[in-house]
Order: sequence, then structure tokens, then C-alpha cells
Amino acid sequence: MNMDHKRTGLTRLGLIGSGLVLIGVVSGCAQDMTDLKQKVAELEARPGGKIEPIPEMKPLPKYAYSVPEEARTPFMPMTQDDIDDSDGLKPDVDRPKEPLEQFPLDALAMRGIITRQGNTYALIRDGNGVIHEVMLGDHMGRNYGEVMEIGETSVTLEEVVPDGQGGWRKQTTVVKSQSGRS
Repeated sequence: MNMDHKRTGLTRLGLIGSGLVLIGVVSGCAQDMTDLKQKVAELEARPGGKIEPIPEMKPLPKYAYSVPEEARTPFMPMTQDDIDDSDGLKPDVDRPKEPLEQFPLDALAMRGIITRQGNTYALIRDGNGVIHEVMLGDHMGRNYGEVMEIGETSVTLEEVVPDGQGGWRKQTTVVKSQSGRS
């Protein structure tokens, strides 16, 4: 017997074996499902349950809200007359914006400092990865943050933020060095 006959015989045995396995799998899928059909019919024959009616909603007692003539009602929007800006604190919105004011502070990172001609500059990486030189008096962040101090590992800002009552308040914020990140 030559090698071609042996391969043909092995191939035929493989096909026959595969066919038997396939027949076994298919016959396993065609089981008797009368017990399942019987259970479904039993569940469908049961009477439906009773749904409780929605409880009746009692109206709330009426409340008359009275406001003294000189007070502003809280249900009306505030006007410029309602805002107490007696301390005069407000951001300078007429000042041209500086490049780092388009980024929130959490997108900025101090990368180091340099001193040139007696002036100290902080190196700040913006949200796009660009490095900027910042000195005292420059602005950065979205809350009108002015650079007040440049340290070895941080830049201290004084921001002017809304106080929630139509006015403004000062807030000190620190941008720290993150020299380990790229």
C-alpha cells in the first residue's frame, strides 16, 4: 500500500468521525421540550394579580410668602442694584487676556525657574505642552490669577473669584512644580 492510499484512508476516517460527532451534537439539540411547553402553558393559565390603586395625593397647605418692601424677593433675578460691591473688588475685564488665562489651573504645571538680568521667571507648561516664561504680575488661569510669588517649587497666585452672592472675593492658589512629568 502506498502513502497516498494511507492518507486517503485516514482522511475518510476523519470525515466519518467528524460526521458522527456532528450527528450526536445535532441530536442533542432536538430534545423533547414538552415539559418546557407544559410549564409555560401552566404559567399563562394562572389568573393575573390585582394592582393596588395609586394613593390619593393630598394638596399641600398654602404658604403666603411676604417680603418687606425694601427687600428683594428670592424668586426674582438679581439686578446690578442688588449687588453689594462696596469693597470695590472686581476683576479687570478690560485688561487684555494673557496666553495662560485660557487654561484652567489644573492644566498648568510649573517646570522650573530661571533668573535672567536679575529677574526671576517661572517656567509654566500649559495644557498643550508649550512652556511659557511667567514673572511677577503676569496672569494665568481662568479666574484672573495674578502671579504674586515665584518660589523654587511653586508659583503663588491671587485669584478674583465669584463669591456666590453677586460679588467677588480674593483667593490664594498655588501651582506646584511637576518636574517628573513630560
